[in-house]
Amino acid sequence: MSIEVTVFLLRLLSSLILAGFLLALFYLIWRSLNQMTDTLEAEQAHYARLASIGDQNDEHRPDKSFALLPITTLGRSASNAIVVDDEYASALHATIVLEDGRWWIEDRESRNGTQLNDQRIQQPTALADGDEISIGRCRYRMILTKQRFTS
Repeated sequence: MSIEVTVFLLRLLSSLILAGFLLALFYLIWRSLNQMTDTLEAEQAHYARLASIGDQNDEHRPDKSFALLPITTLGRSASNAIVVDDEYASALHATIVLEDGRWWIEDRESRNGTQLNDQRIQQPTALADGDEISIGRCRYRMILTKQRFTS
């Protein structure tokens, strides 16, 4: 084998080793960034459910709960994320919104109002774990957690 062929093969081998090293380095950086992103998203996630706790006029407590979306609408209309089956509920009665890491409820100028812990709300109001929301005769309890709910 001539010296030129040997030098060529050594250059080719070193180029392949360098390319393999760069690909491995890129993969490790990419995987590390994905893991950090997943960790940050998990730490910043704010999962919540709204559990139906029944009607104010009866003892029946239906076993229904609804996962909240970043913007969740409540009302009598079927187009809402949570349909409130009550004649005192407006078509679009209230909205629950996740903003800056906190859940807020806002009455949407409903005729009969929205109550939070038996107080009528007039402006967007922050929600806490265990808060009770009343729309018409229907009541719901706010459930907050850092873990994703399984449906």
